[in-house]
Amino acid sequence: MAREENAYGGAVPRTVFWLLAIWVLVVLAALVWGIEHAETTLRTDARDSLNEDGHNVAVDFSGRDARLIGSVASEEHATEIAESIDALPGVRRVEIDLDVIEPPPPVVQPPEVTFRIVGDAVSIRGAVPTADVEATLVEAAEKQYGADRVINALVVSEGVPEAAWLGRIRDVFPQIGKLRSGGFTATDDGFTISGDVISEAVREEMLGEIDLVLADALPVRTEITIAVLPSPTFTASGSSGLVRLAGSLPNQETVDQIAEAAGRLHEGETIVNGLRVNEVAGPEWLELIDGLLDVVTRLDSWTLEVADGVVTITGMALDEDRAAAVDVLASQVTEDQLVVIADVQINPAAVAIQLTNLLQGTATFESNQAELSESGVAQLNAAIGILDANPTAVVVIQGYTDNEGDPAANLELSQQRAEAVLVFLVEGGIDPSRLSVIGLGEADPVADNSTEEGRALNRRIVFVMQEGDS
Repeated sequence: MAREENAYGGAVPRTVFWLLAIWVLVVLAALVWGIEHAETTLRTDARDSLNEDGHNVAVDFSGRDARLIGSVASEEHATEIAESIDALPGVRRVEIDLDVIEPPPPVVQPPEVTFRIVGDAVSIRGAVPTADVEATLVEAAEKQYGADRVINALVVSEGVPEAAWLGRIRDVFPQIGKLRSGGFTATDDGFTISGDVISEAVREEMLGEIDLVLADALPVRTEITIAVLPSPTFTASGSSGLVRLAGSLPNQETVDQIAEAAGRLHEGETIVNGLRVNEVAGPEWLELIDGLLDVVTRLDSWTLEVADGVVTITGMALDEDRAAAVDVLASQVTEDQLVVIADVQINPAAVAIQLTNLLQGTATFESNQAELSESGVAQLNAAIGILDANPTAVVVIQGYTDNEGDPAANLELSQQRAEAVLVFLVEGGIDPSRLSVIGLGEADPVADNSTEEGRALNRRIVFVMQEGDS
């Protein structure tokens, strides 16, 4: 068997030699595997540590030596990371290869609230710090304009700082409601309101209240103009127990006031209220309407119009005195604020109307008889005076009854009553050629025959002008 000589000259058996060689290779492999396994373990542990702490830094290992790669916000941050890696078991040395990059300052968006009137809707937009601020502003806008009109485009952001003036903006909305158009913008720099209002008085009132609300919180800048609005209009007419109102007025309060005055001054007549609220100029002459509605109560049929600084009254009066009074009284009511044009004519049927009105509410005849009552005699004596004062008047005396009893008998009774009136007037000196009679019985009732009051009103004498006479 061959032998290997050892260093001392002795021979080493070949088998021993190969065993020694294999042992050396195994040791070397173990060393290499151990180093690589340790490096892998350190790399994993280091990455886990970095991820756990939320760092955005990479780590590389060469054996047990670590190298940090990436960027950090500061030198202190780099030192903290290196110390955390160095503290891992098995790490021999840490090399820092990190770039220090300071992050940009956080973006801060200042608070802003912008409000605009857009047609029939309103919008509120901008940036606010909390949902509570948003809710408060939207609630204030909805209270003023109605929830169905408010478009909310506010943005809530944590990057928006709190501001003291945000708590006061909600109290501005009642004044903003005076704007016809426009809106406002509120920022840390101030409060700017723009748009138009219907008068200088409204402008001054609105801005005064806003200054009080925002005092010491924000400076107030204004860009308010006075809108050029049409003047209000008013027309009314009265005839046959019906009063019609029409026109454009600035607010519901004025509409209600005028309608109430018409009902009070023209009591017993039917009021048809066609007044409307529109964007028109301020009150101006509107406080005069009550007095003018009182003036026209002296007319039988009439029209009243107020427009462009002029009051125009037309109608029919029962006599010259009433016609003249309308012009004088209307001028007194307007006190030179308006020009008065009165075109009042004497009613062709004035004599007949006066005679008929004279007997209204009077029991002219005894019950179921054609004999004049004492009150009827007194009123017909006054009728003689009216006919004497109007010698050209030619009238027809119409007699009526209620519906109780036989219709034929009622027709005859009505004829007899009309003739009794004619006889009385003729005996009082009235030319019989100026008088004629007709009995109409139960025809044309003016009240409800189912009640005693109504039947009393239907038992009446009516005078009408004979056609063709005046």
